[in-house]
Parts: sequence; structure tokens; C-alpha cells
Amino acid sequence: MNNNHFRNIILLTMMSALSLAFAGCATIRKTGAAQDSRICLSEVNNSGCDRAYRIIHGKLRPLERPQVRFAIEKALIEEDSCWVLLRVTVPDQSIRKHERYNACVMLSTVDGILNFPELNLDNDSGLPEADERSDSEETQEDTIVESLEIDARKGSPGYAYMSFRFCYHPSMEGNGAIISILPSLETKRYFFQHSPVELPVLWSYNPAMWKRAQQLPQFILLDKRPEYVLHGNEKNMFK
Repeated sequence: MNNNHFRNIILLTMMSALSLAFAGCATIRKTGAAQDSRICLSEVNNSGCDRAYRIIHGKLRPLERPQVRFAIEKALIEEDSCWVLLRVTVPDQSIRKHERYNACVMLSTVDGILNFPELNLDNDSGLPEADERSDSEETQEDTIVESLEIDARKGSPGYAYMSFRFCYHPSMEGNGAIISILPSLETKRYFFQHSPVELPVLWSYNPAMWKRAQQLPQFILLDKRPEYVLHGNEKNMFK
């Protein structure tokens, strides 16, 4: 993502990653834990990693650039179901040429963790594709795929909206739920794990808004807020 006009093709997959057949693409995917020989560093725990620290911050410079940001736009509860709309802001220069940005997204409560599809923003990184899904995954719900483009220019960020619908659990009530995001930045030679991001979920109840949200798939990535995507007189429904 350089100073020139760029386009990111975005694919959403519920169970596994799809092939990235072209440059400047982004996906939501579920990754494997493949081993590699890259130089790796964690922002949280970098003790004993002096060499990796010098190389990563000298070459990749992950903290000396605008950061991808996340915010909860909406969080609704309706009977036994929930809906969360997460806004992703991608500033210019936050993901440079030949880099890939990943973010594991989950909802955590005192009783456990609910994993959502992973966000993957790829700017012609040339990195290998995700592992093929296992036989056990193939027996689960069919993969949901959506494609869209994020358009950003010099000095102006691009935006995407991650929409999730899932079952309610009593541990999510009140202030008991947190959206946790584990971001990382990688190239063919380097891997940097950013500090986790935690967003408290403040639930609201709005039957009219929920009715509109039900028109969306269980998981979907949008390039616009839902009121511009859904059909009908929903202009102000999500404001």
C-alpha cells in the first residue's frame, strides 16, 4: 500500500482461505500453524530477542507507520442471537508492498472463546496460501465467499466492515463479552506480532435494526456500512 492509488481485492471465507491469484488482495481466512525460518518478533514479549528486535525494527519498522484500526460499530442481542459489526480502518502506508497483515478475531467471555474468520490483507506479499481445509472441515457448513474492493488514495484510509451473527450465551450479557484481535504483519523474511487489541462489547436491543441485520449472511465482509448494502428503506436503520 504505497502513495499511489491502490486496490485491494478482498475475499471472505468462513472455513478456510481461498487462493490469492493476484497482487494486492485481502481475505478473511482460517490459518494453520506452519513452521518457517523467518525472523520473528512479538511486541508483547521480546526479551532475549535482541537480534530479532534490531532487524525487525530496522527493516520492517512495524511501529513507525499508521496502524490498521478496529472499532465496534454495532452490537445487538435479540432473544438467543447476537450481531456484531466491526469497522476496519486501513490507512495509507499501513501495509506496504510485499507485506501481509493478519488479524485473528474472537469474542471472549469468562466461559470461553468464540473464534471468527481471520482477516488477511495482502499487498502482493508473495507468501504461500493457507493450508487446504481438512476433511473434518469439509463436512461442516458450506464456505461463504464474498468479494469486494477497498479503494484508498494517498493520505486517505480504506474501510471494510466485518459482520458476524452468532448464538447468544449468558456469559455474554452485560459487560461480559470482549472482542479480542490478534494482529500481525509479515513478509517472506519477517514476522511481527502486534500487541492484542481488546474492544469491550456494549450490547443494545433494537428489534427493527435486528430485522435488517438478519438479511446479512452469518459472516460477511463489506466495503460499505450495511445501510448502503441492504435493500429497502434502511437509509438510517444502522445509525
